[in-house]
Amino acid sequence: MEILGTVIAVAHIAAALALMNGLFTTFGQAKIAAQAIESIGRQPEAADSIRSVMFVGLAMAETSGIYGLLIAIIMLFANPLVNILINYIG
Repeated sequence: MEILGTVIAVAHIAAALALMNGLFTTFGQAKIAAQAIESIGRQPEAADSIRSVMFVGLAMAETSGIYGLLIAIIMLFANPLVNILINYIG
């Protein structure tokens, strides 16, 4: 039973690390928005094209955060290793 507890603890730590991706995604999105605002300030006539490129960049950065959340949920609630160990032990 100690092995099962260790696997569950490691899964929780790994899920926390996967959720750290959301923190770094936020920093990336802030940098994208800041650079877009700076670019619009320099070239106001190109604001529409800069804004559309900014939204594409924000969507790509947000996708990374969503993948981290998905991995964390899988590790916490649908971890196949825990089920294998439960069948093996019990």
